[in-house]
Amino acid sequence: MNADDIELQLAQPMQKAFTRDGWGFELKYDGFRVLAERIGGRVRLLLRRGSDASRKFPEIVEAIAAVPGGDFILDGELVIQDAAGRPIFQHLLQRGMLTGAKEIDVNMRAFPAAYFAFDLLMDGEEDLRRLPLRERKARLLKRVPKAERVLPIDFIEREGEAFLEAVKAQQLEGIVAKDLSSPYAGGRRNTWLKLALTHSADFAVVGYAKDWNALYLAVWNGHDFVFAGRVGAGINPKVIAPVKEQLIASSVDAQQFTGEAPEANDAVWVKPELVIEARYKNWPEQHSVREPVFVRFRDDKTARECPLPEGSIVEAPVPVVSAGVKISNENKVLFPDDGITKGELVDYYRSVSKWLLPYLRDRPLMLTRYPDGIRGKNFFQKNVPLKAPDFVRTVRMRNEEEKRDIDQIVCDDLRTLEWCANLATLPLHLRADRIATMDRADWCVIDFDPKDAPFEHVITLANALREVCEKAKLPAYPKTTGSSGLHVMIPLGRQLDNEGAKQLGVVLAELIAQAHPKISTTERVMKKRDHRVYVDAFQNGPGRLIASPFCVRALPTAPVSMTLEWSEVKPGLTPRQFNIRNAIPRLEKLGDPMAALLDESPDIAGALGRLV
Repeated sequence: MNADDIELQLAQPMQKAFTRDGWGFELKYDGFRVLAERIGGRVRLLLRRGSDASRKFPEIVEAIAAVPGGDFILDGELVIQDAAGRPIFQHLLQRGMLTGAKEIDVNMRAFPAAYFAFDLLMDGEEDLRRLPLRERKARLLKRVPKAERVLPIDFIEREGEAFLEAVKAQQLEGIVAKDLSSPYAGGRRNTWLKLALTHSADFAVVGYAKDWNALYLAVWNGHDFVFAGRVGAGINPKVIAPVKEQLIASSVDAQQFTGEAPEANDAVWVKPELVIEARYKNWPEQHSVREPVFVRFRDDKTARECPLPEGSIVEAPVPVVSAGVKISNENKVLFPDDGITKGELVDYYRSVSKWLLPYLRDRPLMLTRYPDGIRGKNFFQKNVPLKAPDFVRTVRMRNEEEKRDIDQIVCDDLRTLEWCANLATLPLHLRADRIATMDRADWCVIDFDPKDAPFEHVITLANALREVCEKAKLPAYPKTTGSSGLHVMIPLGRQLDNEGAKQLGVVLAELIAQAHPKISTTERVMKKRDHRVYVDAFQNGPGRLIASPFCVRALPTAPVSMTLEWSEVKPGLTPRQFNIRNAIPRLEKLGDPMAALLDESPDIAGALGRLV
């Protein structure tokens, strides 16, 4: 047994705390869920979606290695805390994006992590998952001594409501309730429940975005206004309309607050007169309020009646780590309807790199560049530009259209991704095969293209394909295209060549079209589709490309291709509902539901037998 064999147990949401015999209550930590494994002296830290974080958190690896005794597997949360013990997710996210040894070492010393172990799943060669949680907890506390970097977590028994009140007072993340008699079972179970807290406060408005889609906030510390962050959620021109004239009239040339505001070329500073109420997730010391959401304007309060909450000293937010690529013309507007600049595009690709880079690595890349914005001319770029920096990796590929060999870009790291974004790259198009295993496909993709058919039909057909795949024992992962359709990705583990992946796709597409002839078709001629969804298997095959997960599409609102849980593929889903302004909070909260695609290797031969 090792950590790769373990499906994490997840908690279901609950609406309110309770007091109940036989239940234990723990803090809900604002960090990365991690299985910590030590087998044969080797330590691994596996994140929720299976990627290995050991190299990025060497202090935790060292601490796990120092635990006395033999082999074990722990379940817990990786957290970075401030001096008062409050989690700072921004620092954790920053460290999770680093790749260079020197950067990792510097950040480890500046922002060391801690691992809060709340379950013991294996001790020696003994699998403990069938034991009641109460017994597993007792063994955890005995097996793992408390240390600076590894801390076994006990529970508060029965008194969930009282525990929640104490957590609220400390403005922490929330609580988790667990049935102490339950075994450890993979998936989301009602034996583990979670309650995530939100807090609210009043803020003085000290600026607004030129597109009227955000406000800049501050609080009063008794002497000065102190910068508190930026709220965009819940803000739009319609919400701003009643106070727009007041904001314009109160504009000033210089900021009216202390603390460093982020570099905000779209900001107009104002006198602190207007007050809003906002909900937020938490407020780490010396950082901006996290994930604020606008609630209402407060006409009944003055700006100086917005005090700093006790224990919080708010300064500038932590910037996203840059790999050092110089960004040119960062204020150039690429999405004119939304005011989204190239700088924002680069920031998005930096922030999403943690989830995006695994899909890009070791694959020839085709860029689609929009140097004059989405309304200007655009062009494809396969061949590397002549002035590409030395760090950009390339691979010699045959361009069949031009009948010549070209040097194609390979995006393996954050520096190259930043450089691509600086070229005003929007969609990133990927092959299914890797350089190291050329012509062996990692996936088969079915593209549901509605054109003028209702998107509800796409949802019906995608779920029908899921059922087909489940019967064949094939994993399947949905994602929006960010444009008009939906992709369903089936992992192949490089067991088929590209032509074989296409043939599998054709079989699956035909099965769906035959089962749902009124709403779907495999007809490639558009005028013959008769308002039906085109079930397209021909995004598979030699040299075929798809839009990468998390890439930005050249459409208003800057929509992105977003990986989904199957529970989200239901009426109400739209292909463009995720964009560069809401994607990162979602990924921070849920992770990438499709991360296993790159590593799974299902029984293809057996699946084909079950399909026919």
